[in-house]
Amino acid sequence: MRELGIFAWFGYELPLRESFRLIRAAGFDRVMLWWGEYEGDIPLKDQPDRARRMGLEIENAHAPFDGCNTLWLPGEDGDRYADSLIACLEGCAETGVPVLVAHLTDEASPPPYHSRGLDRLRRAEEAAERTGVTLALENLRHVPHLRAAMQALTSSKVGFCYDSGHHHGWCREEPYLDLYGSRLATLHLHDNNQSWDTHRLPFDGTTDWPAAARQIAATGFSGAVSLEVQAYGYYEERMTAEAFLQQAYTAADRIRRFMNKQ
Repeated sequence: MRELGIFAWFGYELPLRESFRLIRAAGFDRVMLWWGEYEGDIPLKDQPDRARRMGLEIENAHAPFDGCNTLWLPGEDGDRYADSLIACLEGCAETGVPVLVAHLTDEASPPPYHSRGLDRLRRAEEAAERTGVTLALENLRHVPHLRAAMQALTSSKVGFCYDSGHHHGWCREEPYLDLYGSRLATLHLHDNNQSWDTHRLPFDGTTDWPAAARQIAATGFSGAVSLEVQAYGYYEERMTAEAFLQQAYTAADRIRRFMNKQ
Protein backbone atom coordinates (compact mmCIF):
# COMPACT_ATOMS: atom_id res chain seq x y z
CA MET A 1 0.00 0.00 0.00
CA ARG A 2 1.18 3.51 -0.81
CA GLU A 3 2.60 5.11 2.35
CA LEU A 4 1.61 8.43 3.94
CA GLY A 5 3.97 11.16 5.13
CA ILE A 6 3.96 14.65 6.64
CA PHE A 7 6.42 17.45 7.33
CA ALA A 8 7.88 17.22 10.85
CA TRP A 9 7.44 20.96 11.48
CA PHE A 10 3.66 21.11 11.09
CA GLY A 11 2.97 24.31 13.00
CA TYR A 12 2.75 23.53 16.72
CA GLU A 13 5.47 24.54 19.17
CA LEU A 14 6.57 21.05 20.19
CA PRO A 15 9.89 19.32 20.79
CA LEU A 16 10.81 17.42 17.66
CA ARG A 17 10.80 14.08 19.44
CA GLU A 18 7.20 14.76 20.54
CA SER A 19 6.28 15.69 16.97
CA PHE A 20 7.72 12.38 15.77
CA ARG A 21 5.73 10.50 18.41
CA LEU A 22 2.47 12.22 17.52
CA ILE A 23 3.02 11.79 13.78
CA ARG A 24 3.55 8.06 14.21
CA ALA A 25 0.60 7.76 16.60
CA ALA A 26 -1.64 9.39 13.99
CA GLY A 27 -0.76 6.59 11.58
CA PHE A 28 1.81 8.21 9.27
CA ASP A 29 4.61 6.04 7.88
CA ARG A 30 7.03 8.75 6.76
CA VAL A 31 8.28 12.17 7.78
CA MET A 32 9.91 15.08 5.97
CA LEU A 33 12.69 17.02 7.72
CA TRP A 34 14.04 20.57 7.59
CA TRP A 35 17.78 20.28 6.80
CA GLY A 36 18.83 23.63 8.17
CA GLU A 37 19.47 25.88 11.08
CA TYR A 38 16.31 25.15 13.11
CA GLU A 39 17.39 21.92 14.72
CA GLY A 40 15.08 21.91 17.74
CA ASP A 41 15.78 19.47 20.55
CA ILE A 42 17.57 16.88 18.39
CA PRO A 43 20.86 17.64 16.60
CA LEU A 44 20.32 17.78 12.85
CA LYS A 45 22.30 14.70 11.88
CA ASP A 46 20.65 12.65 14.65
CA GLN A 47 17.12 13.42 13.45
CA PRO A 48 16.83 10.72 10.75
CA ASP A 49 17.92 7.94 13.09
CA ARG A 50 15.66 9.19 15.88
CA ALA A 51 12.69 9.25 13.50
CA ARG A 52 13.43 5.73 12.33
CA ARG A 53 13.68 4.47 15.90
CA MET A 54 10.19 5.89 16.43
CA GLY A 55 8.83 3.99 13.44
CA LEU A 56 9.06 6.68 10.75
CA GLU A 57 10.99 6.41 7.51
CA ILE A 58 12.47 9.58 5.98
CA GLU A 59 10.67 10.79 2.86
CA ASN A 60 12.93 13.77 2.16
CA ALA A 61 14.70 16.73 3.70
CA HIS A 62 14.18 20.36 2.72
CA ALA A 63 17.21 22.56 2.08
CA PRO A 64 17.15 26.10 3.52
CA PHE A 65 16.15 28.64 0.91
CA ASP A 66 17.30 31.91 2.45
CA GLY A 67 19.70 33.26 -0.15
CA CYS A 68 18.61 31.04 -3.01
CA ASN A 69 18.00 34.09 -5.22
CA THR A 70 21.76 34.65 -5.22
CA LEU A 71 22.13 31.58 -7.45
CA TRP A 72 21.22 33.82 -10.38
CA LEU A 73 23.33 36.86 -9.43
CA PRO A 74 27.02 37.66 -9.91
CA GLY A 75 29.25 37.43 -6.87
CA GLU A 76 30.37 34.98 -4.23
CA ASP A 77 27.03 34.73 -2.43
CA GLY A 78 25.64 32.57 -5.22
CA ASP A 79 28.69 30.32 -5.06
CA ARG A 80 28.23 29.98 -1.32
CA TYR A 81 24.58 29.06 -1.74
CA ALA A 82 25.52 26.34 -4.21
CA ASP A 83 28.12 25.15 -1.68
CA SER A 84 25.38 24.97 0.96
CA LEU A 85 23.26 22.74 -1.28
CA ILE A 86 26.24 20.46 -1.78
CA ALA A 87 26.79 20.31 1.98
CA CYS A 88 23.12 19.40 2.45
CA LEU A 89 23.40 16.61 -0.10
CA GLU A 90 26.47 15.28 1.69
CA GLY A 91 24.72 15.44 5.06
CA CYS A 92 21.72 13.60 3.68
CA ALA A 93 23.97 10.89 2.26
CA GLU A 94 25.68 10.43 5.63
CA THR A 95 22.34 9.92 7.38
CA GLY A 96 20.45 7.91 4.76
CA VAL A 97 18.07 10.64 3.60
CA PRO A 98 17.18 9.75 -0.01
CA VAL A 99 15.90 13.09 -1.37
CA LEU A 100 16.80 16.75 -0.82
CA VAL A 101 14.17 19.31 -1.88
CA ALA A 102 15.46 22.70 -3.03
CA HIS A 103 13.98 26.06 -4.03
CA LEU A 104 15.43 27.93 -6.99
CA THR A 105 13.86 31.30 -6.15
CA ASP A 106 12.43 33.11 -3.15
CA GLU A 107 9.81 35.83 -2.66
CA ALA A 108 7.72 37.59 -5.29
CA SER A 109 10.46 39.29 -7.33
CA PRO A 110 13.57 37.14 -7.72
CA PRO A 111 16.39 38.04 -10.09
CA PRO A 112 15.77 37.06 -13.71
CA TYR A 113 17.01 33.72 -14.92
CA HIS A 114 20.71 33.71 -15.88
CA SER A 115 22.99 30.92 -17.10
CA ARG A 116 25.34 31.47 -14.15
CA GLY A 117 22.66 29.89 -11.97
CA LEU A 118 22.76 26.74 -14.08
CA ASP A 119 26.55 26.60 -13.80
CA ARG A 120 26.19 26.62 -10.01
CA LEU A 121 23.40 24.06 -10.06
CA ARG A 122 25.52 21.74 -12.19
CA ARG A 123 27.93 21.52 -9.26
CA ALA A 124 25.00 20.43 -7.09
CA GLU A 125 23.99 17.93 -9.80
CA GLU A 126 27.49 16.45 -9.69
CA ALA A 127 27.24 16.19 -5.89
CA ALA A 128 23.87 14.44 -6.18
CA GLU A 129 25.41 11.88 -8.51
CA ARG A 130 28.42 11.43 -6.23
CA THR A 131 26.37 11.04 -3.03
CA GLY A 132 23.44 9.12 -4.48
CA VAL A 133 20.94 11.59 -3.00
CA THR A 134 18.28 12.87 -5.40
CA LEU A 135 18.09 16.66 -5.69
CA ALA A 136 14.39 17.47 -6.18
CA LEU A 137 13.62 20.93 -7.56
CA GLU A 138 10.32 22.39 -6.37
CA ASN A 139 7.80 24.40 -8.36
CA LEU A 140 7.26 27.89 -6.97
CA ARG A 141 5.66 31.04 -8.36
CA HIS A 142 8.34 31.73 -11.02
CA VAL A 143 8.40 29.28 -13.90
CA PRO A 144 11.44 30.23 -16.08
CA HIS A 145 14.07 29.25 -13.50
CA LEU A 146 12.58 25.79 -13.00
CA ARG A 147 12.07 25.25 -16.72
CA ALA A 148 15.69 26.09 -17.46
CA ALA A 149 17.04 23.96 -14.63
CA MET A 150 14.95 20.90 -15.48
CA GLN A 151 16.03 21.17 -19.11
CA ALA A 152 19.72 21.65 -18.33
CA LEU A 153 20.14 19.18 -15.45
CA THR A 154 19.47 15.81 -17.03
CA SER A 155 20.98 13.46 -14.44
CA SER A 156 18.72 10.76 -13.02
CA LYS A 157 19.71 12.16 -9.60
CA VAL A 158 17.95 15.48 -10.33
CA GLY A 159 14.19 15.14 -10.03
CA PHE A 160 11.04 17.13 -9.45
CA CYS A 161 9.21 17.94 -6.22
CA TYR A 162 5.57 18.62 -7.05
CA ASP A 163 4.04 21.20 -4.71
CA SER A 164 0.29 21.14 -5.23
CA GLY A 165 -0.40 24.30 -3.24
CA HIS A 166 2.10 26.35 -5.22
CA HIS A 167 0.63 25.00 -8.44
CA HIS A 168 -2.95 25.75 -7.42
CA GLY A 169 -2.20 29.15 -5.93
CA TRP A 170 0.30 30.62 -8.36
CA CYS A 171 0.69 28.86 -11.71
CA ARG A 172 -2.40 26.81 -12.48
CA GLU A 173 -1.82 26.94 -16.22
CA GLU A 174 1.68 25.46 -16.08
CA PRO A 175 1.47 21.70 -16.86
CA TYR A 176 4.11 20.66 -14.33
CA LEU A 177 3.13 17.01 -14.13
CA ASP A 178 2.92 16.68 -17.90
CA LEU A 179 6.38 18.21 -18.23
CA TYR A 180 8.20 16.62 -15.29
CA GLY A 181 6.01 13.73 -14.15
CA SER A 182 8.51 11.18 -15.40
CA ARG A 183 11.05 12.74 -12.99
CA LEU A 184 8.71 13.07 -10.01
CA ALA A 185 10.72 12.30 -6.87
CA THR A 186 8.46 13.45 -4.02
CA LEU A 187 5.29 15.38 -3.19
CA HIS A 188 4.40 18.47 -1.14
CA LEU A 189 0.61 18.35 -0.88
CA HIS A 190 -1.43 21.12 0.74
CA ASP A 191 -4.34 23.40 -0.05
CA ASN A 192 -5.31 27.06 -0.33
CA ASN A 193 -8.06 29.23 -1.79
CA GLN A 194 -5.71 30.87 -4.33
CA SER A 195 -5.39 34.06 -2.27
CA TRP A 196 -2.18 33.07 -0.46
CA ASP A 197 0.16 30.13 0.11
CA THR A 198 -1.53 29.06 3.37
CA HIS A 199 -0.50 25.37 3.48
CA ARG A 200 -3.95 24.32 4.67
CA LEU A 201 -5.01 20.71 4.97
CA PRO A 202 -6.18 19.13 1.71
CA PHE A 203 -9.94 19.60 1.22
CA ASP A 204 -9.88 22.83 3.27
CA GLY A 205 -9.22 24.97 0.18
CA THR A 206 -10.36 24.99 -3.42
CA THR A 207 -8.08 22.37 -5.00
CA ASP A 208 -9.88 19.72 -7.05
CA TRP A 209 -8.32 16.77 -5.24
CA PRO A 210 -9.83 13.94 -7.30
CA ALA A 211 -8.39 15.58 -10.43
CA ALA A 212 -5.04 16.32 -8.77
CA ALA A 213 -4.76 12.74 -7.53
CA ARG A 214 -5.53 11.39 -11.00
CA GLN A 215 -2.85 13.60 -12.53
CA ILE A 216 -0.24 12.48 -10.00
CA ALA A 217 -1.13 8.81 -10.39
CA ALA A 218 -1.00 9.11 -14.19
CA THR A 219 2.72 9.91 -13.98
CA GLY A 220 3.38 6.42 -12.61
CA PHE A 221 4.64 7.84 -9.32
CA SER A 222 4.56 5.10 -6.69
CA GLY A 223 5.96 7.02 -3.71
CA ALA A 224 4.35 8.34 -0.57
CA VAL A 225 1.43 10.74 -0.30
CA SER A 226 3.26 13.48 1.62
CA LEU A 227 1.64 16.54 3.17
CA GLU A 228 3.45 19.86 3.69
CA VAL A 229 0.76 21.42 5.87
CA GLN A 230 1.04 24.10 8.56
CA ALA A 231 -1.25 24.69 11.53
CA TYR A 232 -0.04 28.08 12.70
CA GLY A 233 -2.33 31.04 12.26
CA TYR A 234 -5.42 28.89 11.80
CA TYR A 235 -5.65 25.30 13.09
CA GLU A 236 -3.50 25.78 16.19
CA GLU A 237 -6.14 28.16 17.57
CA ARG A 238 -8.92 25.66 16.89
CA MET A 239 -7.61 22.21 17.79
CA THR A 240 -4.87 20.23 19.48
CA ALA A 241 -1.85 18.91 17.63
CA GLU A 242 -3.28 15.39 17.95
CA ALA A 243 -6.57 16.45 16.36
CA PHE A 244 -4.76 18.30 13.57
CA LEU A 245 -2.63 15.26 12.75
CA GLN A 246 -5.68 13.01 12.73
CA GLN A 247 -7.38 15.31 10.24
CA ALA A 248 -4.17 15.39 8.20
CA TYR A 249 -4.01 11.59 8.14
CA THR A 250 -7.64 11.36 7.03
CA ALA A 251 -6.98 13.85 4.22
CA ALA A 252 -3.85 12.00 3.06
CA ASP A 253 -5.72 8.71 3.08
CA ARG A 254 -8.51 10.20 0.94
CA ILE A 255 -5.93 11.35 -1.61
CA ARG A 256 -4.34 7.89 -1.54
CA ARG A 257 -7.70 6.31 -2.30
CA PHE A 258 -8.26 8.72 -5.18
CA MET A 259 -4.81 7.83 -6.56
CA ASN A 260 -5.47 4.11 -6.23
CA LYS A 261 -8.58 4.47 -8.41
CA GLN A 262 -6.48 5.68 -11.34
